[in-house]
Amino acid sequence: MAARLVSVSVPLLLLLVVVLTGSRAALASKTVEQTCAKATSGARRKELLAPFCVSSLQAAPGSEGADARGLAAIATNLTLANYTAAVATIKALERRGGWSERSRRALATCRQRYIEALNVVHSAVHALATGKLRDYVSDMGVVRKAATDCEGAFGGAGGNGKSPLRKVDADADNLTVVAMLIVRSLQ
Repeated sequence: MAARLVSVSVPLLLLLVVVLTGSRAALASKTVEQTCAKATSGARRKELLAPFCVSSLQAAPGSEGADARGLAAIATNLTLANYTAAVATIKALERRGGWSERSRRALATCRQRYIEALNVVHSAVHALATGKLRDYVSDMGVVRKAATDCEGAFGGAGGNGKSPLRKVDADADNLTVVAMLIVRSLQ
């Protein structure tokens, strides 16, 4: 009798775990979706930023249990990681060589701007942690400028002006904007 009870209970227990886990993930997903919808509601490029916000945050560890403030911190950490990766990508492109003088100058400008931005991201993290949301938004506006300055540096790079960092710059800009919008929605 006990063996039969155990054999029936194990599948039932597994089903219960699956259902509870799925509902928790759905609730977390809903929090991310609601936060992103609220944050991007009045934004230009909403049709691009809202899905970018959701996919970026849902992929980030810790987002499943985070509230809007926690999601703002996660978005900021994603920005920090993205800008760090951008510097590494730029350095790799510089080492690869084969660039015109104008392109080398543009890469140097990009590297400098992204490194400067990394210092400001740390200030923004502190502002967010201490509840100085206006300072945070101001800092992140400066951070965002790195991506636009980098694209601008290649705009005058002669010839076709195509930046080898177009995707890097676009992701950096989008992550920074998402983080700023989430924080603005907290005010």
